[in-house]
Amino acid sequence: PLDNAPPVLAFTTVALGGFRGLIANALWIRANDLQDADKFFEMAQLADWITKLEPHFVMVWVNQAWNMAYNISVKFKDFDDRWRWVQRGIALLRDDGLRFNPNETLIYRELAWFFQHKMGANLDDANMRYKQEWLKEMSEVFAKKAPDLDELINPQSDDARRRSQLLTGKYKMDPKFMQQVDERYGPLEWRLPESHAIYWAVTGLEKCGAQG
Repeated sequence: PLDNAPPVLAFTTVALGGFRGLIANALWIRANDLQDADKFFEMAQLADWITKLEPHFVMVWVNQAWNMAYNISVKFKDFDDRWRWVQRGIALLRDDGLRFNPNETLIYRELAWFFQHKMGANLDDANMRYKQEWLKEMSEVFAKKAPDLDELINPQSDDARRRSQLLTGKYKMDPKFMQQVDERYGPLEWRLPESHAIYWAVTGLEKCGAQG
C-alpha cells in the first residue's frame, strides 16, 4: 500500500494489483517512442503516471526527473521552454518523489545536483535564464529584499505569512532548517541556486542519519 497517496491513486493501485507493472511497462514504451519522435508534450503526464504506478522505486523518480530536466529541455531552442522542463524535473522530485519516499537520500542528492549543476553551472547555454527565473521566484518569497529568515519563521504581517506559506507550501522548504543550514555553512545567498543545492544535500544527510 502507498503512504500519503491521493485517494484515487490509492484505489487504483489496489484495484490494478499485479497489472500495475504491465501498465507501467506500456507507459515506458510509449514515452520512449514519443521521445524518439521528438514529441514531448505528453511526457510530463506520462512521467507522473509512471512514477505513481511505481512510487517506491527510487530510480524511476530519478530517471524521469533527469529525462525532463536534462534530455528533453535541451531539445528546445527557446530558453523559456527549457526552463519549464527543468522546473518539471525539480518539481517531480521535490513535490512527489519526496512525498512518497521521504527518507530516500538519492532523491535529495539528485535534487541538490539539479540546483548545483543544471542551474548553477554553465554547461547549459540557458543557464543564465535559469538563474534569472529562480531569482524572480525567490524574490517573491523574500519580498525583493535581502533574505530575512527570521521574518519567515515568525511572520508578523499578512504578507510575511503569505510568503512563509509560499516557501513551505510551494517550495517545500523549512525556514527554521534553512536558518540552521545558514548558520552552519553560511551566510548563504538564498536567491542563488547553489544555496538550495546545499539545503537539499544537508536535508538528505539529516534524513540518512535519522534513518540509519
